[in-house]
Amino acid sequence: MFRIVSKSRSFSDSRKGRFVLAANNLAGMTLAPALYRRSGIHGTIVHAIGTEIVTGVLHEGERLPGDQELMARFQASRTALREALKVLSSKGLIESRQRAGTRVRSRGDWDLLDVDVLSWHTPESITESFTADLVELRELIEPAAARLAADRATSDDLTRIEAAYLRMEMAVDDYEAFYVADVDFHLAVLNASHNQLVQRLAGIIGTVVGLSFGLQKQARIPLRESLESHYDVFDGIRQRNRRAAERAMRITIRRGRNTLSQRRTIMRGQTA
Repeated sequence: MFRIVSKSRSFSDSRKGRFVLAANNLAGMTLAPALYRRSGIHGTIVHAIGTEIVTGVLHEGERLPGDQELMARFQASRTALREALKVLSSKGLIESRQRAGTRVRSRGDWDLLDVDVLSWHTPESITESFTADLVELRELIEPAAARLAADRATSDDLTRIEAAYLRMEMAVDDYEAFYVADVDFHLAVLNASHNQLVQRLAGIIGTVVGLSFGLQKQARIPLRESLESHYDVFDGIRQRNRRAAERAMRITIRRGRNTLSQRRTIMRGQTA
């Protein structure tokens, strides 16, 4: 049995779901899962250099320091360093050539669908065009997932979606807690689609939601504004109304896009 969720009612829910997130040092908030953050010394190297490349500390064509310097910086063995550089190369971030050293590749070569590469972005490093790309990606995937979920969601799926919504409602004054619940909500909807390929996109979408939320946090947009459309997504899925669920998810993403536009306007005003 499911509780009837009212938009105007306050809820108390002691459960605090956990979505494993990596702290983004430059943005000052948790954004997305970073696979190499906890993978030993070579993971530390991957995360550090990857972040420096993606955020523009290291520029396209710039040569990385030599092995000895990097080994000293990270207190790492040559083997660990080389393994880390292989990972960064596989993500399209660097290339190594004999007698030319290791250099940063152009952004067009990066694997932008790699969860780590996405998570290494910060609000400050995301361009307007890339922000638009992120929103368009969500618009292509999430409304369709909500439509499928309205047909296929199990009772367990509905419980997870509802629980995430209730936690969002409780956390309207806490950006960090609201973000965790918001990501859980969107991942629960994706999972409820019961489409294996859509479910495999959960890491990417979770990361994209995190990046969008980092931008919203900078603009200090009131969190309560997004509750209604999230409720409507849940209600559409619960009522098995495919069109309503799909429409509500489109509205949710559109509101997020408008919020990002507000953020850019605010940031321009601060730098003027």
